[in-house]
Formats: sequence, C-alpha cells, structure tokens
Amino acid sequence: MTQATRWLLAAAVPAAATCVLAAVVPALHPLGDGVAALAGVATSAALWTASRSADPADRPWRLLALAPLFPVLGLVLSLAVRSDTTLHQVVLRWLPTVPGYVVAVVALLGMVERPRLRGACRRTVLELALFGVAAVVVMQLLLVGPGNSWGTLSIGAQLVLGAAVVATAATMAAALTVLGAVEAHRQRMAVALLGGVLALCAGRGTGTSAALLGASDVVPATRVAVVVGLALLVLARVLDTGARTGERPGAGSGPAVQLRSVLPHLALVAVVGLVVVPLALGARPTRVTLAGALLCVALAAAHRWVTAREEHQRSARLRHDVAYLRNLLHSTREAVLLLDRRLRVGWASPTLAALLGTTPAELAGRDLLTGAAGRPGTLHPADAAALRRVLESTGEGAEEDPGLLTLRVRDAAGGTRRLEASISDLRGDDVVGAVVLHCRDVTEREARERALAEVAYTDALTGLPNRAGWDVALETATGAVTAEAGEAGRPATALLVVDVRGLDEVREHAGRDTVTAVLVELGGRLRATVRGEEVVARMAGGTFGVLAAGDADTAVLLADRCVAVVEQPVVTAAGVFDLTADVGVVLVEPGLDVAELTARAELAVATARTSGRARATVWTPALGQAGIRRERLRQDVAGAAARGELWLAFQPIVSMEEQRITGVEALLRWRHPELGEVPPREFVPIAERAGAIAELQRWALHEATAAVAGLPAPTGVPLRLGVNISAAHIAARTLVDDVVTALSASGLTPERLVLEITEAAVPSDGDPATGGVAAGDMAALRLMGVHVALDDFGTGSSSLADLTRLPIDVLKLDHAFVSRVDRDRHSRALCESVVTIGRALGVDVVAEGVETPAQLGVLRGMGMGFAQGFLLSRPLPLAELVQVLEDDAGTLWPGLVGRSVAPAQQPEEQPAVQVTRGA
Repeated sequence: MTQATRWLLAAAVPAAATCVLAAVVPALHPLGDGVAALAGVATSAALWTASRSADPADRPWRLLALAPLFPVLGLVLSLAVRSDTTLHQVVLRWLPTVPGYVVAVVALLGMVERPRLRGACRRTVLELALFGVAAVVVMQLLLVGPGNSWGTLSIGAQLVLGAAVVATAATMAAALTVLGAVEAHRQRMAVALLGGVLALCAGRGTGTSAALLGASDVVPATRVAVVVGLALLVLARVLDTGARTGERPGAGSGPAVQLRSVLPHLALVAVVGLVVVPLALGARPTRVTLAGALLCVALAAAHRWVTAREEHQRSARLRHDVAYLRNLLHSTREAVLLLDRRLRVGWASPTLAALLGTTPAELAGRDLLTGAAGRPGTLHPADAAALRRVLESTGEGAEEDPGLLTLRVRDAAGGTRRLEASISDLRGDDVVGAVVLHCRDVTEREARERALAEVAYTDALTGLPNRAGWDVALETATGAVTAEAGEAGRPATALLVVDVRGLDEVREHAGRDTVTAVLVELGGRLRATVRGEEVVARMAGGTFGVLAAGDADTAVLLADRCVAVVEQPVVTAAGVFDLTADVGVVLVEPGLDVAELTARAELAVATARTSGRARATVWTPALGQAGIRRERLRQDVAGAAARGELWLAFQPIVSMEEQRITGVEALLRWRHPELGEVPPREFVPIAERAGAIAELQRWALHEATAAVAGLPAPTGVPLRLGVNISAAHIAARTLVDDVVTALSASGLTPERLVLEITEAAVPSDGDPATGGVAAGDMAALRLMGVHVALDDFGTGSSSLADLTRLPIDVLKLDHAFVSRVDRDRHSRALCESVVTIGRALGVDVVAEGVETPAQLGVLRGMGMGFAQGFLLSRPLPLAELVQVLEDDAGTLWPGLVGRSVAPAQQPEEQPAVQVTRGA
C-alpha cells in the first residue's frame, strides 16, 4: 500500500461526513456532488497508479480505474448545460454514466482467470444469468418500490429508470461472479470489491430513482453511499495479491469453494424473499418481480443440474483415477508403504505384503520401528534407528534429500529381505499427512554384488585378496590411521611386501602348473604365519602383501618369520624346490595415501632385493631420499651426453714383459650439475633400466676413438683402446654401424679398437632369435679387424667352455678372481690354467684389479701377459694420460717412473668397474 493510498482511504471518512452534512443542510446540497466527483477522480488516480506494473493481473484494475470518471463527466455536462426539467437534468447526468457501467462489467469479469471461466463455462454462464436476474429484481424493488410505480412515470423516465436497473444489475452480477470464481487467496479482495460495487450501484441508482420520482431531498444522501463505494474499491485494490503462479484452475478448498457453491442459492433466497415478504405485508409484487422470481427458480434448477452433472463427472474421474492408481500399484514391482504421523503402517501395497509373505491388513496399524520381534515386517534394530534418525531430520521445509536407505526386514519364512527405500516425508501435506516409503527388493541384487565382489577382490589361485582387494584394505588402514592420529595408545600398523625369488627357476624346470602349486602353498604358509585379523594378499605374480598390527620391531620379526616359511622346501609332484624372499617393511603413518605407501613398500623391497641376500628392509627417510635421487638420475641420464655432462677416464693396461703401457680402457664418468660426480656403479644400472645405456656407450665410443687416435706412441706401436659394450647395445642392432661411424670420424684403425663384452651380452647358441644376430655382429666386427674381449671372466656363469664358444681375442680376469691369487692356491691354480689355455688358443690374457705387489709378482711369475689396476695406475683424465705417455715414454711399473699409485695412497678409490656394471 502506497502512502498516497493510505491518505486516500483516510480521507474517505471526512468525505463521507461532508456528504452527510450536505444531505442534512439543504444549502450545502451542491457540496455533496462536488465531494463525490472529487472522490471519483481520486479513486481513478489511485487505481491507475497502483496498477502500472507489467503484471497481467493489473490490466483489469487499469480498466476499472476509468469507470469512476464517467459519472464525473456526467456531472460536468449537467452543470454546463442548464435544463429546466428534472428529466432532462437526469438524462444529461445518466447518459455519460452508462459507458462507465459497461467498462466496469468488462473490468470485473477480467479479474477472473480465463482458465477458471473456461473450466466451468456452462455453470459460469448460468451463475452470471442467475445473478443478473436476481440483481434486476433487487434493483427494481430498490429503485421503483414494491408497488407499481412505473405507471406514474413518463416514457422517458421509465426508459432511464429501466436502463439504471439493468446497468446496476449487470455490474452487481459481475461482482458476484468475481466473488464466486476468484481464487481462494483473493476472496477478501472480492468481498471488498462486491461491497464497493453494491454501494456504488445502490447510491447512483437510488439517486437517479429519487430524482425521477420527485424525491429530490433524498438525492444528496445517496452521495454517502457513492463515497463509501469508491473507498471500498481502493481497499479492494490494496487487498488484491494477484494470481499465484502454478495454481491449478479450480484449485482450492474450504471457504472459497463453499462460498461459490452457496452464492446461487443465496441469490435465489433473496429473490424469493422479495416476493414472499410483500405478499405477507399485503402488497402486490410487480410483474417484473414475479417474472424475475420464476426465472431465478428456473436458472437455479438448471445451475443445480449442471453442478450435479459436473460433480458426477468429477466423481467418475476420481473413481477412474483411484482404480488406475490401484491397478498401477498392483502391477508394479515397487512396493509402497505409508506411515501415519505416529509412524505406524497406515497402508501397504499388495506387492510389499506378498514380498514379506503376509497381507496388507496384517501390516496395517503395526509400529514399523518398534514392532514385535519375529513378526513379518519387523525392521532390524539398527535399520529402525537409522530410519528414525532420517525421519527426525526430514519434514516440511527440509533441504537435504535423505537419499536411499537399505532396510533389513523379516519375512514370514523367518528370513531377511533387503529393501532399498526412498523416503518422501509428506506429514506436512494436509492431503497426504504421511511418510511414503518407496521400496524395492534388492536381496538378490546384493547377493550377486557380494558374489561379484568376491570374484573382483579375491585371487582365484590362492583364495587370498588380489591387488584390488589389497588396495581396499590399504585404503581402509590408511583412513583408520589418519582418523586416529594423535590418540594415546593407538596401535601401529605395518605393511610388508614379500617378494619370492626362485619362481623363474621353478617355471623353467617344472612348468607353470608347478608354479601354481608352489604359489598356493606359499599363500597358505603366509596366511598361517600371521594373526587371524591381519590381511595377507597376493599382489601380483610371486609378490605377497601383509598388513599387520605392530611397530617396526614387531614387523621385522614378522618379516623374518615370513622369510623362514618361504625358505622351507616346497614339495611338489615335480620335485622339491628351495625358494627365498625379500621383504620390504613400511609403517603406515597418518596422512599417507595408498599410492605413497605402495611406493615406499616397493622401494624397500627393491633395496632388499639389491642387497643380494634374503632379508627385510625397513623404509626410512634416508631410503626415501635415495629413491628420489635414483628417480632424478633416471630422468636426467638420457640427456646427459647432449648436455655435456659426461666425460671419459682412461685406465692404462700394462704389458708384464715390457713394463710399459700398451693399451687403455675408456671408462665413462658423469658429472651432474647439481648432484656432482655420480659413481658409475650407481648410474650405469639406472641407465640400463631406463634404456639409455646404448646412447651413453655410443657417445663413449665416439669420444674415446677420437681421443685415442691422437695419443702419442712412444715405442712406435699405437695403443689399443678398450670400450665396454653392454648387452642392450648389442641387442639394439646398431653396434656395427656405431663402430663404423666412430672409426670413420676419428680415423682410428679397426685393429686398435677392443670391444669389451661380458658373457651375458652374447646369448647362447641355443637362442636362434638373438644369439644368431649377436654372433653375426661379432663376426662382422672381427672381419673388419676390431678385437673382442671377454670381460669379467671368473664371475657369474662364465666358464672355461666360453673360451671356445665365444668369438674373442682377449680374456680379462675379473678382480674377484685376481684378489686371492697371492694367498689361495686354488685361485692361483685356476689363473695358471687360464693363462695356459689362453696361450694355447692365441688369446691375450689381462688381469684386472691388481692392487698389491704380491699379486703382481705372482701373476708375472705364472706368465700373465697384461695387467691393470690401482697398483699400476688409477683411471686418468686424457691430459694426465698424455703426460704419462710423453714424459715417461709409456713406462709404468711399481718402483719405476710413472703414475703408479699404491692403494694406501688412494684410500677413497675403488677398483674400476666396467661400464655395463657401473665402472
């Protein structure tokens, strides 16, 4: 309500009082007409101002705002044109007012939504006709009187008075129609509107009638009704809240519907009363009154017949809808349960009753949450408590959807059915007033899901959890540890990864079936080793995981027991097999996720595997830093050559007989820009696993040939160059091209190049797919004049048979073979045998890792041809090697000139290792 509207309603009281005063004092009669005119203009302005929005509901009000201006126009016209007769004066004021009634009728009918009018078109037309006839009878009685006063009037006066009766009756009928058809929330507006229309029609109609009938003193008093009626119009506009979006046509209940039903009967009663009362008083009703009364009775009967027909149709539709819903509920597999406000079963669908083996009647009235145990329909106590919590947290206005609940319900056979229920809490709905549970039987589905989960999370071979089940167990454990972080007395949790070694030999000698039997046996042993609540899983292949309670010391003891049970001989149909295992141990710490925990465990077990003996390794921060370092080296090793981080060291090879340098071995070195010098024994295995070793050796081959090609030859005999070649380089099928390219670029003759390979680098002849290719490459290189050396002889699986099988020109005894030659007669005898065989085969024999004068003396005494080691010289940069060759003419022997360095002088140095193993 605007401020102007408040002032206008407040001004209605003094305006009405002024009209009363004008009616009492004859000299003030014109003042009443002026106040009524000002009230009409003010009402029109107020209605128009309050209805300027774009809402379609305001359009009828804007049209109705024009109606009060027409009587004002009639007043101005009557004042402008002075007439001598009363009839002419009434006509001048009446004719401009008639269009105002038409506008008012159209505006009033426009306030009712069209869907409401169309929804009951026949009934609305009958109501409008009934209200119109009743209004004609009422207005005729009010304006003309109970007697036959028409006869005393002239024809013109009768026409004017009849038009007044019809116009006011039509307006009143429209207002009654609005009251009966408007929405329930607009009923107060409709009542105020009807009151305003009645007051206006009565005031203006009575004023016209009084003027025509010669009662001019009564006319000023009718202005009071006009002012009150205009005020009620403004009040109705204030009370109008507009149409509500989404309200169905015809929706509503209570007083709104009751008022629409009773209005036609009230109109009929009023008309009949107007006939009966005059008869009782001895007055004779007019023909118009009698005809109107009869017509009202006929229209009321027709209205009742139409209403009964519509009610019958609605009842038929309702019965059809009920039958449709009942059949739908019977046919659907979804069970429906209604709980009343006390959470007792109000109604149960036949589907639910059949599912539980009972009847809807037996379920009705039962307390679902606290029912007697053992009866069909009884909820599991935990599920009943969960349902009660959900129902307490829901209701009208609740924002969160409770989602789906799984309820365990007892059936008539004593079993348990699992129902998936969605909840609709409609206790706040006046129509439903219940909680609706839409239930679906998921018993069989959950059984299938459990079976699938067992398949998905269980290893079919051992019956233990598989990798997926292991990940779930880890996730649960990490979540529990994180949730309990900081609690006093919280038990520690440890993760063990048991990596079984020896399964490849079992597969090679006995086949896959035997490996399967071995894995089943090991799974059973490990399961029996831990406590019942601890988890044992087969992660992959021969790797098992154990999730146990306990600190690091307890976990190490458990790891030792696991290794012990694995190392017990496994008896199979194919024989008895001895296995061992490496174990990585990680403590589950708060905040660790599954990926981080798994990475730590894999790092710990890899470290245990690298140690070379069955043991348990506990992850430590230092171990983690080492893993980070290895990962950094793995990422950087591939581009080390391109970034200029690699360099070569050259270790001299000395002739025992001449005591001078006859060759050098090129050893690869890596100077990392951030990590500094990286030992070959660290980065070479990483490069092999990263697939970058061939690239590094290709670079070393090119750089070494270029460097050695320009070395001086003090004795006139050029030095030989030894370069290590790995199995990966040979398998890449680029070795021949790499050698040719390096020799061509450097100008080094093929006879000066010695390619040092291990026995593992050349596959056996029994492998035609790889052995033939490698042998072909070796043969091609030897035809070019390149020499081939068998490196690290005396380690691994190398044997004397390799000397005749492999196409070699040089044999290099490993440091482990030479280190005991001066104090172990067996090692000395083997060395003598190798020297003798090499001399017989025409193969040069080189002793690697000579570190003491005693070793050198024994080797020279048995006729060893060549030696290299720290006793003679450490690996030298190229500039220092050139200095040795130039200053000492290549002489290099302990006690003589040269760069020989005793081990005592180099405490930090270690024996040089070949590129393929970390030299």
